[in-house]
Amino acid sequence: MQRYSKIVLICLLLSALRASGGGRYAGSFLEWGTGARPMALADAAVAMAGNGETFYYNPASLVFLQRAFVNLMYAPTFGSLSDPMAHYHIAGLSMPLESETAFAFHWARFSVNDIPVYPELQGKSFSDRNYQLALRPDGTQLGTIRDTEDALYLSVAKNITFPMPLGWWYDDLPVDLPLGVNFKLIRQVLGEHDASALGVDVGGMLRFHLGRFLQNRKIGRVALGVSVKDISRTELKWDTEHRDRIMTTRSWGLHYQHPIRQWDAELNFYYTKRVQYESRYLGGVEFTLKNLALRIGRNADGLTAGAGLYWWRLHLNYAFVANDFQDVHRLSCGINLGDFR
Repeated sequence: MQRYSKIVLICLLLSALRASGGGRYAGSFLEWGTGARPMALADAAVAMAGNGETFYYNPASLVFLQRAFVNLMYAPTFGSLSDPMAHYHIAGLSMPLESETAFAFHWARFSVNDIPVYPELQGKSFSDRNYQLALRPDGTQLGTIRDTEDALYLSVAKNITFPMPLGWWYDDLPVDLPLGVNFKLIRQVLGEHDASALGVDVGGMLRFHLGRFLQNRKIGRVALGVSVKDISRTELKWDTEHRDRIMTTRSWGLHYQHPIRQWDAELNFYYTKRVQYESRYLGGVEFTLKNLALRIGRNADGLTAGAGLYWWRLHLNYAFVANDFQDVHRLSCGINLGDFR
């Protein structure tokens, strides 16, 4: 039974890898997210500030980095943890710079090994093969191929801070307006063929202290975010002259940070609307108490949940993600390198 389930999984993977002319599945591994923290919050991260892993959701978020971070994630995908069908890796470095700017470099890889290859079907239709025994395939495997998909991201972000005048009754309200851009190089090798593409993502945020505006210290900070991925519909060019386009993804979202001062804790509420092939509504809630975080969210397929532990310079995060194909577990690590400015 396990052998047949693996064959089904490989067939489903192949159907995704063989992108059609519409490009529905072209570059689909780029939709898998980065970091267990945003994944545990249902990827509702377009207005989230993190330790660098949020570059994928909105490159503008990098300006809120306080320290340089190395981010790592390995995700065995489809099948058991000991014998996965595919592998998903992420590694990167994010650094704050002078004058409220930030820089990041990340590498993501999705790979599938030992994809079986069979002879082309004979005859013109299923009916031909049904009535002529000589045309039926005998199940002989010609060999295997490998699929490897890589993305290299170079991210740059800049924050613009300005006072917003609110009239004579109020003091001016300080507002952060970060802007960011991802430049990405995508390369895919499937068997003997390869493809490559250059893409651009852009993003922006608007963040201010709602409690200061309402003159209530019990109320926290609000952030609004917007991002557009593959803004010009990134074109994946194959050596066979075939071309696939990666559809543009538009997202906007909200983040509200509510302090619980008596416990030295806080609640974070996240919401994102993402539009690519269809509209998806994502949401999550995070409770942090000193060095511990608990998270729960809801994506289009169901429940997400997770936890985080921050100790010394290590940030360890876990996520459970409901998926219409297979529920997955994710672990990621952030390493605080200190301040290099």
